[in-house]
This record gives sequence, structure tokens and C-alpha cells, in this order.
Amino acid sequence: MTTPVPPVPPASRMEMLIFERGLWDQAWFQILLCLVFITLDWELMPVWVFPFIFVFPVMLVAWNHSLGFALACAGGLSLTRMANQLIFTAHPALWNELTDVLIRFFVLMLLAMLTWQLGRQSRQLRQRVRSLEGMLPICSFCKRIRDNGSNWVQMEQYISSHSEAEFSHGLCPDCAQKYFGGFEPKK
Repeated sequence: MTTPVPPVPPASRMEMLIFERGLWDQAWFQILLCLVFITLDWELMPVWVFPFIFVFPVMLVAWNHSLGFALACAGGLSLTRMANQLIFTAHPALWNELTDVLIRFFVLMLLAMLTWQLGRQSRQLRQRVRSLEGMLPICSFCKRIRDNGSNWVQMEQYISSHSEAEFSHGLCPDCAQKYFGGFEPKK
């Protein structure tokens, strides 16, 4: 009979990175941040060109939310420069702006995909580490471990169900001496 695997507890606030908690994790805050960067870009456009300021909000959205939301932000942020040119310029250079939008979108899309993948892997690794850390109630005689359901299971079974570890059994020299009077198994 196999015992069910208990769920992994959620990450504590101390385990989470700074941009995974508080306002940084909220979708409304990230949208507001995108709007602030769009406003800065529109106001500074005649003076300076800062297309790299869109990297931060896209990466923040990609780390904390879905890839689709991050790609939508990348597309929206990329199109704002073209919209600014079409609205405020008397003779917009349409092909130049379209090329600029496409290049910016593909760069932001690549960054979003990479950041999303890194965020997902980081959360999975933290979850795996949490699944085997902490205090384990273990019997001092038979070495069975008490799981969350108050069932006592063999240590090998508990570790196998909470990790990808596999066990093979052997006989150490001390136990061979103690239980079999010095019988040495073949190596």
C-alpha cells in the first residue's frame, strides 16, 4: 500500500525573491509600471531614445505571470513608439517605424520567453528543495518516518516519494561483523 504524497507547503516570504512579493507581484502594478515607462518614452522621445526602458516591465511580468501576458506587454510597449510617430509627427516614416517596432517586439519577446523560463525553473527548484528540508519525525529504533497523515512509513519509501532518489540495499562491514559474525559479502 502506498501512502499519498503530502503537498509541498507554499514558499515563505523570506524564500521569495524581492520582485516576487508585495507590489512587484501584482498585475495592476506591473501594468501601471508599463504606463509610466510609456509616458517617459513619449515625453523624452524628441530628446532621447530609450527603448531599453521597456525591458524591465516585460521581464517583471514574464517572471511573475504567464508568458501570454508578458508577450502582450511586449507587443503593447513596442507599438507605443509607432503610435507616437503616427499621432504627433506630420510626416511619419512608416517603414522605418514598422521595422523598429518589429525589431523591438522580437527582442522583447525573446527576453520575455527567457525570463519566463528562468522564473519557472527557479520556482520549481525552490519547491524541490523545500520538499526535503526541515525536521522529520523519525523513530529512533526502526527508523520509520511519520508523514503528515500520522502514518509511519519506511525511510526509503518516504524519501522515494518526496524526491527522485532510488535505493539499493547492501551490507556494510560493521553490520556484517555484528549480525553475521564477520561474514564478508562478495564485492
